Amino acid sequence: MYQKTIITAAALVIAGAVGARAQTGTEWYTPMGTTCNGVDVSKAREVKIKTNLYDPNTMISPDSAKVIALCVVPGQIGSGEMNVADGRTVYAIDIIPDKKKTHAKVNIDAQTGAVLSSKQFGGLRGLAGWVKESADHKKNVKP
Repeated sequence: MYQKTIITAAALVIAGAVGARAQTGTEWYTPMGTTCNGVDVSKAREVKIKTNLYDPNTMISPDSAKVIALCVVPGQIGSGEMNVADGRTVYAIDIIPDKKKTHAKVNIDAQTGAVLSSKQFGGLRGLAGWVKESADHKKNVKP
């Protein structure tokens, strides 16, 4: 049984697994060979995120995770980190959405590239997050 997901396909294509299938438990993902439009990959690569749990043999690259997050929520990456949630290693990437004074968090499975969740914060919390992530973005961009 297949689950459709364009984001996972983009992750596997970027990670170099074109034509392969990835499995996590009972979930199957089939790469589609395409990526989303409008993501500036070079700008995504400029932003540093914390990757202390990264294993290049079993996980998608941090750059791939950043591109996937930007496919979900177009904007700029403020910050990001890796953590373990429910036994899965996850990239948690904070994004400053285009033309909005708010922020969003996208969680991506580090092994499959599947988008596990995406949440946009509004109101005062969104504005406070926007201020913090804007400052983090300036700090995390490579000189």
